[in-house]
Amino acid sequence: MPGDTGRATGRITSLDRDDGRVTIDHGPFEGIAMGAMTMSFALMGDVELTDLSEGDDVIFQVKRGRDGSHRIMEICSIPANGRDCPDQETIYPDNPPDQ
Repeated sequence: MPGDTGRATGRITSLDRDDGRVTIDHGPFEGIAMGAMTMSFALMGDVELTDLSEGDDVIFQVKRGRDGSHRIMEICSIPANGRDCPDQETIYPDNPPDQ
């Protein structure tokens, strides 16, 4: 049975810093039943968009809220942070990015 949190990789297609939203063209999630698509996500808590840019490849984690929507609880830019992004070995078991 799928859970309430999931992790995926994707590419940022747009950022709305004022409203705290990011649109990501992402692959299927691990941990939740969500396939590949382009989707806009709101942010949870103190998630920052400061180091992110449109076109960045990212690893991110979402959590489903009481209203059923998924919000980003963690996001990491692979170009900015490389192997310091969490769980790259889980998502890319055979070939983690060398950023």
